[in-house]
Amino acid sequence: MKTATFTTHTRNFKKILVLCAFTLCASAFTQISVAQTYKVAPGSEIKVAGTSNIHDWTMQSNSVSGDAQLALNGKDLADVKALTFNMAVKSLKGKEDLLNTRAYKAMKADKYTNITFKLNAASVAGDVVKGTGALTIAGVTKEVALQGKATENADGSVTITGSRKIKMSEYGIQPPSFMLGALKVVDEVTVIYTLKLKK
Repeated sequence: MKTATFTTHTRNFKKILVLCAFTLCASAFTQISVAQTYKVAPGSEIKVAGTSNIHDWTMQSNSVSGDAQLALNGKDLADVKALTFNMAVKSLKGKEDLLNTRAYKAMKADKYTNITFKLNAASVAGDVVKGTGALTIAGVTKEVALQGKATENADGSVTITGSRKIKMSEYGIQPPSFMLGALKVVDEVTVIYTLKLKK
């Protein structure tokens, strides 16, 4: 009789454990929302910062478009399922018209009008987003690794900020020179991005 009672209690205990595990899993699943579509919104910008043998320079664009598939856990970013952005080369502007003209020529802007990025894979840990994707400049596509910081805004949007050093020569771009070569632009530049993503 005691054995039968013990067996019954054991079965009931197992059922309770299974029920608890199921409840916890269901709770975790419901907290993480299904990925939703976000658009690159006003407030997004791309900067390209470089230097030369004479002075530093910066070009900036606020004309960035694209979209993303984001999943949030409550108000926290949980996953980035997809992300693309697109920027017209000639939307990049520096303080000097000559710099702009030489940069557009070097990037073959009349033939390859846009700079694009398409995410291949990403992971999120806290507010850090790491990903790899295809960056296309001047008709040349390279896989790059990116790391950014995600911030959840009061209006429900998500802002991802970060930077990445690249070499122009890797994309077939000859660094511009001026004044018969007296001013030479350094090959390596830093791409600084702020992407505001909004539903």
